[in-house]
Amino acid sequence: MSKPSMEQLEQGVSTLIEAFRRLKDENGKLAVQVQGFKRECESLEKEKEFIKEKLERLSELEIESRNNENDRKQIRQKVADLLNRLEKFELT
Repeated sequence: MSKPSMEQLEQGVSTLIEAFRRLKDENGKLAVQVQGFKRECESLEKEKEFIKEKLERLSELEIESRNNENDRKQIRQKVADLLNRLEKFELT
């Protein structure tokens, strides 16, 4: 097995240095991209929490609305009963 020549070693070192530079550049770009993803993730988490709170409030309001509708039905029934009593009272 022959020893590599100085030129071959220099070429190999140059190739490695170029590969290192490309990887370093790519790593920098990826690091920036990761930071962007982290910021986007934080933003989406905040939006998710906001929507969750709004859905909880909506659920509460729907329950209140159903309760109010039940109350209105009861009141309408009481008013109808009172009107019937008044009609009977006026007839006597």
